[in-house]
Amino acid sequence: MRLRRYVLVEHLMPFLFSFSVIIFLLVIDLVLQMLDRILGKGVPAGVVFELFVLNTAWMIALAIPMAVLVSALLTFGRLSADGEVTAMRALGIGIHQVVSPVLLAAMVLGIGLVLFNDRILPEFNHRARLLMMDITRKRPALALADKAGVVIGDFKDYRILFERTDTKSSMLYGVLVYRYHPDSFPETAVADSGYVAFDPVRDEALIWLYDGEMHRIDEDEPEVYTRTMFEKARLQLGAAGQQLSRSSSTYRNDREMDIRTMQSQIAHYDEECVQAQAKKGQMVEAFMREIMFDEPLQDSSVESSLRTVMGRIAADARILRHKRRAADRLKVEVHKKFSIPAACLVFVLVGAPLGVWARSSSPAIGAAISIAFFLVWWICLIGGEKLADRGVIMPWLAMWVPNILTGAIGLGLAARLIFDSQKRRFWRRA
Repeated sequence: MRLRRYVLVEHLMPFLFSFSVIIFLLVIDLVLQMLDRILGKGVPAGVVFELFVLNTAWMIALAIPMAVLVSALLTFGRLSADGEVTAMRALGIGIHQVVSPVLLAAMVLGIGLVLFNDRILPEFNHRARLLMMDITRKRPALALADKAGVVIGDFKDYRILFERTDTKSSMLYGVLVYRYHPDSFPETAVADSGYVAFDPVRDEALIWLYDGEMHRIDEDEPEVYTRTMFEKARLQLGAAGQQLSRSSSTYRNDREMDIRTMQSQIAHYDEECVQAQAKKGQMVEAFMREIMFDEPLQDSSVESSLRTVMGRIAADARILRHKRRAADRLKVEVHKKFSIPAACLVFVLVGAPLGVWARSSSPAIGAAISIAFFLVWWICLIGGEKLADRGVIMPWLAMWVPNILTGAIGLGLAARLIFDSQKRRFWRRA
């Protein structure tokens, strides 16, 4: 009992240290990604802090398994370097007796992470997405950075299209602005360049256009069409929304659903696929009955009917593929909610023998080995997810292969460690 408590206590500080470092690095990466998009756009500091807090949920889900791997490597590496593992062997204590309490603790941690991934993570992801959408609506220029060639409808009565943008100067090039109103004729402005600005006094968004022309139809005389050339023009796009308006939405994507919701949606997709298959069989049966038992048809009628049936079957097949891929994406997320927590057990299996083998308490060596293993595991997980989303491999296989491979390596290392220990004990007796 004392040995188990000692081993667990030795794991505590390395786990907390590595967890804090990993969270810190992920937060820094998030800050660098969002610094230019948010902090420079007049968003209140409290809202920015809330957005970062909401994004820490997915960081925790990734940091815990990796911290388990680092702590196992560092702890067993220190025990081996200080000769404590050798002393335990001399007392007849096997490596499995030392690792078992750590595996039990990792199992408890994994169960807690499953509950976290199912209950807390989807809600935080949902709220983070809505908050980001609210920030985008508050500062519509945020939505223009990566939407070249896409019609933007974030402004009331206006549609904006541009060819490219300069991220440094926020200038838009090849701009087309379409204004419509139910009580008047539409207006179109075409310009070589322009940019979106804000009037803090009137709390409205403006777009400045350069070197372009305006196209209008006279309201009093609809047959009169005017074309006006300009070097510089200003259009009032409407309220900019300095006060952040919070929105709500019942829509949730696959990373914002709990397990029960995703399983219900998967069952719905599976039912639709069965119905589509039955519909396909009914169409083919109706076509064959029409040809064989109904009134004789001319060759042109048969060809036209066959073309219609084949077109419907092809359209239904495309819809069926879409439904199956949507179901596969949900299945991937369901298995991911279990496979990532299960990595806590797997990383103990591989971390303990690696730590004993490394025989070093150096954090640098432990971190290097941990990063290498975690990167391989993560690449397999992401690669499997992409393949499963495309229907290449089964979702459960894609999500569990990284754990299976890593666990097999860990069991192999542990078996080699036990074999070497028994071999040395045998030669000593001999």
